[in-house]
Amino acid sequence: MVAFAGVLVEGILRGVILAALVSMLLLIRRAARPHVAMLGRIPGTRRYSDLTRHPENERVPGMAIFRVQSSLFYFNVDHVRDSIQRQLAAVAPPRTVVFDFATSPQMDLAGARMIVQLHDELDARGIRFRVADAHADVRDMLRAEGADEKLGGVHRSTTLDAVIAEEIAGRAAAPAAT
Repeated sequence: MVAFAGVLVEGILRGVILAALVSMLLLIRRAARPHVAMLGRIPGTRRYSDLTRHPENERVPGMAIFRVQSSLFYFNVDHVRDSIQRQLAAVAPPRTVVFDFATSPQMDLAGARMIVQLHDELDARGIRFRVADAHADVRDMLRAEGADEKLGGVHRSTTLDAVIAEEIAGRAAAPAAT
């Protein structure tokens, strides 16, 4: 629509340039404010998707699972952190928060620092923080920031389903040990 209106008002060249600029601004806006989904298990599967879009998904008891639909960079980490905190405030406090990196192929230093800060904030509240499905570049950045030790290791074989199974098994074993 911008190109059409721009061409009618300003001519072909200026109209196309205007449309290109508007498209770039929309892309930047989308990258700066990515969708942060709280996930639930798709019934009858071992897969997870957005609870807001699919309310029939099953919540994992005692857990909040998040997936960001973007890489984590300095210009979007505040939005991601705020979105996670807002969604956590809207539900009963979980015992564990899991951050699924399956749709976040890259991360810069600000993203790694945000993950460490999120871990520290949740840890202070007695909530475990885990990561899953981290791509190689994300794992490297988390290790460079020292998050590997805090997060109990960041490995390529750590899948979302494996983290959830470990947390559930750990809870089941905990009462027997006391």
